[in-house]
Amino acid sequence: MRQNSSIGMTESHAIGRRECLRAFVAAAAGPAVAQYPRLSPPPAAEAAIRADGPVMDLFLDGGLFAVYNFDTSQAGNYRPFFHPVLAPNQMAVTQNGEFPGSLRGHHWHRGLFIGHQRVNDVSFWEERADCGKVVHLGFDLAESGPVARLRQRLAWRDLTGRDLLEETRHIEARSGGANLRFLDLGLRLQALDRPVVFQKTMYNLLACRVPDSMCLRPQKERYTKLYGLLVNFHPMDRFGQITNSEGRQNEACGGAKACWCDFSGPLVDGSIAGVALMDHPANPRFPTRWHNWNNMTIIASFTYDEPFELKPGQVLALNYRVAVHTGDARQAGIQEVWAEYSKTEPLAKET
Repeated sequence: MRQNSSIGMTESHAIGRRECLRAFVAAAAGPAVAQYPRLSPPPAAEAAIRADGPVMDLFLDGGLFAVYNFDTSQAGNYRPFFHPVLAPNQMAVTQNGEFPGSLRGHHWHRGLFIGHQRVNDVSFWEERADCGKVVHLGFDLAESGPVARLRQRLAWRDLTGRDLLEETRHIEARSGGANLRFLDLGLRLQALDRPVVFQKTMYNLLACRVPDSMCLRPQKERYTKLYGLLVNFHPMDRFGQITNSEGRQNEACGGAKACWCDFSGPLVDGSIAGVALMDHPANPRFPTRWHNWNNMTIIASFTYDEPFELKPGQVLALNYRVAVHTGDARQAGIQEVWAEYSKTEPLAKET
């Protein structure tokens, strides 16, 4: 049975952060801790959403699937991101930063995220004082049922506080069976009162940082040698693999055009799992090029080769699927998953 948790469907009644929390949490008086729902017991719906302060918890088949850290009013949160994202065996296939719990290195590689390094020469990729922010404005829809759905409003805001882009982000979570979970993303980006140029860079647009345990041999050995007890790449005798739709592997996936790119490998419990990012055929410049950052983060890189300009009022629509699975790409049937996804209607459209 579908449960629609959205109250307002127009912008004037859109659910803001505080209102969204109230819509999800019982208003009955009681101890403060009771106002924040716990992960257990899980929601009864096949696909469900629960708000818990600055995050949204997404559930599939009674188990936690992903945590959406949406609240950019929190200190240090430059953009919404998903972490952890859990495989069907309830093990995380994302990692929060190059050195979790530290500002060392590329700490802005936060799980599964959307960003761009150069939008009108403003970085929405790194997290520094000179970077812009992708600001959460509110949710227009939060729906549980056979498919969990969110519709979010965001602003890409520069250092002066001026909004360059208005974004509507569609998010859908659904089960793909015993060994597959899907997170579909639709991004509708509209330029406001001046031209917006997504400059040429490898560092855009949809990225996923996998856990250290899934990394390849060179990174496991080099980081362990350099950083010692600051890192934990175990197991040290098993390694991950990056694969794309064209049959390329590992470093050869970097810069290549492909319909999808998958990163699979061992998790800390010894099991094998992975995550595949998929480019929808309706996207401009399909199939996209991919950036493989250090065999640790895979990126669907929309402006890898050349910039993309929006005139005032123009819209860019981009759609992606994130397929999270147990086993490797072949065992999970990722090529077949993409073939099925390629026939779906895009969530975000220009009109």
